[in-house]
Amino acid sequence: MKKQFIMSLILLIGGTHMRAQDSIKYILDKHHEAHQQRFWEGIKTLSAKGNWLSIHGSYPATFYFKKPDKYLMINQRSRFIEAWDGVHSWTIAKWTKSSIAELSAEETLINQLIFSFGSPLNGVEGIVNKGIIYLDHVPHYWLIEDQGHVLIEYFLSIKTFLLAKTIFTKKIGDPLFVTREVVKYGNFQGVSFPTHIKFKTPTMVAEYVFNKITLGDSVKDKRFSMPEKR
Repeated sequence: MKKQFIMSLILLIGGTHMRAQDSIKYILDKHHEAHQQRFWEGIKTLSAKGNWLSIHGSYPATFYFKKPDKYLMINQRSRFIEAWDGVHSWTIAKWTKSSIAELSAEETLINQLIFSFGSPLNGVEGIVNKGIIYLDHVPHYWLIEDQGHVLIEYFLSIKTFLLAKTIFTKKIGDPLFVTREVVKYGNFQGVSFPTHIKFKTPTMVAEYVFNKITLGDSVKDKRFSMPEKR
């Protein structure tokens, strides 16, 4: 029994070592396959009904996403909107001093990162494979993208190759640290889709749950743009 345990341990360590040596091309190819990148190439807009959770509570909301970088969330219970139009990140909320307000750097980054059409690693160059790291006792590939002013760490499941967690650390100027975790993936038309996403910063936590997803929902660009302050 003891000999069998030792052999199993050797095989486990050896297997993990082999996975750590997987080439970055192999990892990314399997990752894009897992995220069905080709499927997303032809999709330009998407909407989802679900819930937004924050320190203020849980609210039913409708979310709109449009390529290349637009996002809109409309709360269904109160007059509350958050959006990112590719330039400005803004909100209309009853608890703000002004009816229309620009969001903080942390909130802006979150709005940019909530959803991507496929994998956020698509088209990214200069990715470095740092090997295997364990998150909650589960092995993941640890990939790094150093943009100079921002360090981005990606953690991919070595079992499914899906993106599990991303950490953004600003290295220049005002500190900024944001963690994005995919709590749950669901199956949508045969594609793995993030249905529960959680963000953490030193000052806030926000969660997005998507229940009903619609592809190709037409949304005019002006709905994403920040209105003039009244």
